[in-house]
Amino acid sequence: MDQLRSVGELEDEEVERDRPFNPYRFAASESTKGIIREAIGLIGSYEDRFDLRRNKRRPRDQETFEQTVEAILSDLIHGHLLGGTGIYVTRSNRVLGAKSRYRPPVYSKVFPAILDLLAKPEMGYVEQEVAPDVQGASRSTVIRPGQRLLDRIAEREVGFDDLDTHQSGETIILKRSKDPNDYWDEGERLDYQEDDKTERYRAELAEINQRLLEADLQFDWTGIAWPHTAIALRDRRLRRVFTQGRFNSGGRLFGGFWQQLRKDERRTGLHISGEKAVELDYGQAGARILYGMAAQQPASDDLYHLWGYVQQREGIKRVMSAMIFAEKPLERFPQFTRKLFRKGDKIAEVVEAIELKHAPIKDRFHCGLGHDAQFIESQIMVEVLLIMSAKRITALPIHDALMVPASAAATAKDAMLSVFQRMTGVEGIVTQSGVETL
Repeated sequence: MDQLRSVGELEDEEVERDRPFNPYRFAASESTKGIIREAIGLIGSYEDRFDLRRNKRRPRDQETFEQTVEAILSDLIHGHLLGGTGIYVTRSNRVLGAKSRYRPPVYSKVFPAILDLLAKPEMGYVEQEVAPDVQGASRSTVIRPGQRLLDRIAEREVGFDDLDTHQSGETIILKRSKDPNDYWDEGERLDYQEDDKTERYRAELAEINQRLLEADLQFDWTGIAWPHTAIALRDRRLRRVFTQGRFNSGGRLFGGFWQQLRKDERRTGLHISGEKAVELDYGQAGARILYGMAAQQPASDDLYHLWGYVQQREGIKRVMSAMIFAEKPLERFPQFTRKLFRKGDKIAEVVEAIELKHAPIKDRFHCGLGHDAQFIESQIMVEVLLIMSAKRITALPIHDALMVPASAAATAKDAMLSVFQRMTGVEGIVTQSGVETL
């Protein structure tokens, strides 16, 4: 699977089928609070009617119960506003009962029972597709809003501004390697011991998130073709995801409504601090970082230009990225790249041509160094974001790119080039929106 990924395409929750449950969502307006109060009241009446509880919940248990109902319904509302994708949740006692830094307060052993109550026909708040209880099954239960909840959303004209997210929960996430033979495997989160490194990562991200929380961000859909990507301007909190069970692998920043937008939407409609936003991209980041890892200097400005494959530059770019991630020599063209080459081109010949051009780093290909290169990329982006924060400039990260106010483009570009050179020993390339990214 790694052969299909590039430094610009990789990880992790950026491509989702159904969306994972966000247990930190809550009702932020009287409209949504009213929906939650009604649901809690109806559940109480239902329990009394069918004599489901012999004893009243203790105050602390009642608080957790109400928070759980609020989180479930708030996230279902949010999912509906985003376009109706399902939300997957866990019903596993192993997960709900485990002590973990990732476990949110609403995850308890009674979580499935609350879901079942909300899904009762008399309630009508939730529809469930319960995952089969099969040994080794990795898929989770999918939930969607029931008819009563859909009716309340419509009656109260609920929108994104009626919801918010608690600024809590783990932001430094460590994942094991994904199983390349399991399509549904997303890489289980791993617990870890706190140390100076993780504390530093968390403190850096807290500073960045605080800046984003306070930022003046607006979006104007004028002139943008349908369909529009549904977004919530309040969704700004970033998390940093490390891969392969180690803190020098991956490390990209995920979250933030701007990452969900199409490139044309971001470049046309996003405004930062009252100004049109511009996008600054690192060019050839993975390849240049690989040169830095080898303590070598690139021999040309365009690392994807190969004689004999001048018209296949995009294909060369993708194959080279796959070579950086691959752990053994490529035996076929990576997925979706065959059409970028001529009918008679062979993968072995393409790989040989790339290795010939990049002889100084030939021994770095097919060594599985993509995650390591991505970690260096993520370190660069975090450092740039901290520099922008110190200058009181809002910058929005999109993996190896930044969105900044137009007036700050030159300052941001200088910082990006300076940090890249300092951290890799290789000169970087930064292009601005409207210019083809190298």
